[in-house]
Amino acid sequence: MRKWFVRDREGREIYFTEERWEHIVTGHPELRERLDDVLATVRQGRRRQQPHDPQMYVYRKACDVLRPPFNGILVVVAFRFQANNRGALQPNNFVITAWGIVMRRHERSG
Repeated sequence: MRKWFVRDREGREIYFTEERWEHIVTGHPELRERLDDVLATVRQGRRRQQPHDPQMYVYRKACDVLRPPFNGILVVVAFRFQANNRGALQPNNFVITAWGIVMRRHERSG
């Protein structure tokens, strides 16, 4: 199974599996052919922690090439830990899902 690795604006490594990509484009056809834009959203987007799950973050970024009415992408990332073969915890950060969004003008800047 294919896997992509990216780093967000703060240098945190996040991976994205082919299985998740297939799930996303099945339910959100506005993102079909937009894999690079989804990855760019994680690399460059604004990040916000989710109040219901402090290990879950949402990344948002403007994207002008989506079909209307969408003009942005939202990506949900889980920040978890897993034990390596020596029993030490290491980050296990991964994309859960993504979809096209409508961003207001003030959300698109900065």
